[in-house]
Amino acid sequence: MIEKIEITTTSGDVHNFKKGEFGVVAIEIDELRGLIEISYGSTEGGKKYVFIPLQSVEKCEFLDKEINTPTDTTIKTDSTTAKTDENY
Repeated sequence: MIEKIEITTTSGDVHNFKKGEFGVVAIEIDELRGLIEISYGSTEGGKKYVFIPLQSVEKCEFLDKEINTPTDTTIKTDSTTAKTDENY
């Protein structure tokens, strides 16, 4: 879940969005649609969205917050085994 994002556009403009500030409820990067989506909370006028096309983004920095459950105490490791060819 993206907590905050700084977007620099190809025109040189810099935009900052942070979840919880100014009504921002969600920040998502949709690579399939080629958009950065900023969702604002509901108001009497409806719900507000900001869509920024990825092709107009020069640089994008964001903080991705991982959700950890305190009850999960398992240790996850990645291991690989190499196969050898015994018939030389």
